[in-house]
Amino acid sequence: MTRIPFNPMTLLAGLLVLSVGPLAEQGAPCRLPVDTVLAKRGQALFSSRACVGCHSIGQGKRVGPDLVGGTEKRDLDWLRRWLKNPTAMLATDSLAKALLVQSNNVAMPTLRLADEEVEALLHYMARESRKTCVK
Repeated sequence: MTRIPFNPMTLLAGLLVLSVGPLAEQGAPCRLPVDTVLAKRGQALFSSRACVGCHSIGQGKRVGPDLVGGTEKRDLDWLRRWLKNPTAMLATDSLAKALLVQSNNVAMPTLRLADEEVEALLHYMARESRKTCVK
């Protein structure tokens, strides 16, 4: 019988990945009231900033996670910080590090988004997630 050495860091990384889980859970409460004007701008940003190259909203995982339900499951302030500067968060945030592992170590680039653009993307994600959350 071959023994595999115990590595506490591997165990910790595995537990973080399990605790992160998928972004969406059926029946999650809707927390962000959708501003339709911001959501429309967010939809344009999602395409023009090439978010769609790594993410979908309700179509399954791509390089990055499926974002459906993201505004319901994740803390909104955490999402704002993540969208503003994922590179900085990868250096210090355990959730960001766990998401990186789930994405095969493909890091989200820092897109240099203005605060208004971050809000627009959040409203777009919330609008697109409405079909999976409890109202």
